[in-house]
Amino acid sequence: LVSRSGGRVFYVGGCVRDSVMKRPCKDIDIEVHGVEFPSLVKILESLGQVQTMGASFEILNLRHYELDIALPRDINGGTYNAALRRDFTMNALMQDVLTGEILDYFGGLDDIADHVIRAVSIKSFELDPLRVFRASRFSAIFDFRVDDETMKLASRVKVDSLPCERVMNELALSLMKSREPAKFFDVAQSEYWLGEVKRVPAILNHAAKVRDSAREKLYFMMSALCYELDDDSCEKFLTRLTHEVNLIKYVINMKKCVNELIIAQGEESYMKIYDESLCPKDLLLLANLLDDSKINERAKFLELYTSRMSEPYLTGRDLISQGVKPGVTLGQALKYAHRLRLAGLSRDEQLVMTLKYIQNGEIKS
Repeated sequence: LVSRSGGRVFYVGGCVRDSVMKRPCKDIDIEVHGVEFPSLVKILESLGQVQTMGASFEILNLRHYELDIALPRDINGGTYNAALRRDFTMNALMQDVLTGEILDYFGGLDDIADHVIRAVSIKSFELDPLRVFRASRFSAIFDFRVDDETMKLASRVKVDSLPCERVMNELALSLMKSREPAKFFDVAQSEYWLGEVKRVPAILNHAAKVRDSAREKLYFMMSALCYELDDDSCEKFLTRLTHEVNLIKYVINMKKCVNELIIAQGEESYMKIYDESLCPKDLLLLANLLDDSKINERAKFLELYTSRMSEPYLTGRDLISQGVKPGVTLGQALKYAHRLRLAGLSRDEQLVMTLKYIQNGEIKS
């Protein structure tokens, strides 16, 4: 339909790059040249329900289809100028949807073959500071090197004013999709954002090999990244990068518990540590990466802890039904009952011993 109207339709950006690299790609970006916006909307409406996103760039899609459709920012600029706006040569490829012809104005195909990340334009690179972190992410995920000129550009671009969400997103993608996420930090060396991580822990790349076994995959990777930081540096680093309270709590908790788990001895010690952990499964995974001397022992006690936590246990309602008044006494009694639960006592045994504890006056209002 676009062709009949005198226009051309291109796959652009990452989907062309991934096709060339024979990588799977879920996000399909399409750019339509040679038609006006109202005409494009009319054409799309003949195919299905049109949805609009990103008002400033007039991005469209068809409901139930995972693709973004847009016009070039400069409608009269042609394909060269449209490709010139892209960040890296490998992302500046355009493929005609009908013919399969690839337009490669800047040597992107050669750079993909050579495993090189190269900026398309000095001007456009410097106008978008996030490209520093995008280069870092692509380097880590694809195991590509950044060419010398692009590295020089990256070193002089000011990135301090970027929103933390955008920086965190690039880091998170690297941690989640790269086999060697430490490479992210070879390119991104921002003192402002990454100053605390001057030395990337060796465990980070090892963590990437087991992250699919973690319950909280990103949180687990962030814990591996922050493992060697002192508590103050860790908190500063995290609170600068993210407002996600649960992530921050998880990492700080993991740092504390993993060191305790590595030196744990005896059932009581293990039960206490697993109980303090926000995610015992991930805690075990990280501890085993750091120290493999007691893998079976740690696993045995985690299984025991999990089993005990699955059994019926004493609740506040149980104690209230026995005449215990809500308040400080009840709270302290429940803490005592939980210790009994960790020790493996049944719910009935917990009740008997907790009531005796209260009656003996060892818990006072």
